[in-house]
Amino acid sequence: MKKIWFIAYKDFIYTLKDKIVLMWMFIMPLVFFAFIGSTTQGFGGSSNEVSSLAVWYEGEQQDPVFTQIKYRLEAENYALRIFNADQLLYKDKWSFDDYARQLWVPNDLQAQMAAGQPLELSYLIDDEGMGAEFHQYKLYKAIYQILGDLLILKTNYGKDWQQLDFAKVNEIPRMIELDVTSAGKLQLIPSGYKQAVPGILVMFIMMIALTSGSLALFLERKTGVLKRLSAAPISRRQLILGKWLGKWMLATCQLIYGMLAGALLFSIHWGEHWLMVFIILLSWAAACAGFAVMMGSMAKNEGQVNGIPLIASLLLAALGGCWWPIEVTPEWMQTLAMFLPTGWVMDALHELMYFGGGLADVVNHQLALYTLALVALYFAFTKFNHEVK
Repeated sequence: MKKIWFIAYKDFIYTLKDKIVLMWMFIMPLVFFAFIGSTTQGFGGSSNEVSSLAVWYEGEQQDPVFTQIKYRLEAENYALRIFNADQLLYKDKWSFDDYARQLWVPNDLQAQMAAGQPLELSYLIDDEGMGAEFHQYKLYKAIYQILGDLLILKTNYGKDWQQLDFAKVNEIPRMIELDVTSAGKLQLIPSGYKQAVPGILVMFIMMIALTSGSLALFLERKTGVLKRLSAAPISRRQLILGKWLGKWMLATCQLIYGMLAGALLFSIHWGEHWLMVFIILLSWAAACAGFAVMMGSMAKNEGQVNGIPLIASLLLAALGGCWWPIEVTPEWMQTLAMFLPTGWVMDALHELMYFGGGLADVVNHQLALYTLALVALYFAFTKFNHEVK
């Protein structure tokens, strides 16, 4: 056992001396956390989240139509920020550089609506993808509700409708009641940093182990280091276990750093079962270390050891739900993820961190990852080779 630890320690320290490895272990994860997390905000978030909305309006604040517009928008969970030309910081009507959602409301709303004139509201949403479509839907919903309120006034209050007393409409009891009951556990799909940090961490554990770990082993085969070690008083089993353990230590270092950086820099709460989260990621690191030894033993040139692990890491990360919540993808993709090891890991992390699951809910995930680690170690033994042929 002492020889195994000695080989693992030397292998771990030798790999950490590479500046490129250090950059990909400690700098690039933070870049990916920030970039992926910021671009996927709201990707699968809850519709109950409050969003800011900048509104440009220069008319009377007590205008009944404008009051109803505010009422309907606030009902859609918008925190309104009302601006006009009298405010020093926002004199430019068409520019709110620090607001991603903007709305322009014309003046004299009551007079124009009472006269039957069309009203034109303009909006700008600077979000991307489904986030933009979601906010566009909420704005349309609020406006169409106001049109429905106007129709109720015209139908029920005769000529008095021109007073536009929308308070009467808001006080009308609803004729249809919606009975809401629980259909199961509420699952708030993580987005932004909540999705990006665990997902990218899973990807980097795999990427660092497969690329750096397999390349280091291949170079040792190519330069004859492993062949010379075979002449030392070290058994083949000790050598393989030492190499595997060293790469596991490298991936574990990446794991610990990623979890700490996620908690301290991106406010990620790893949940009440954080220890089990760590154990699951630790078993994932063990499996990746085993496949790194296998890949380093089988590669015949540097092109293979550089290209194949990288492509495999990116492909498994994308299909397994590391880049985006797999819960928002088509059903066929969610099914496919359950046949991939990255899908097992991400499903277990979501269950423990966000869906209220307990240890019993991830037993199958643990068994699958432990089995994968044993399979990887088996291939590491069977495919191990001292030299490049």
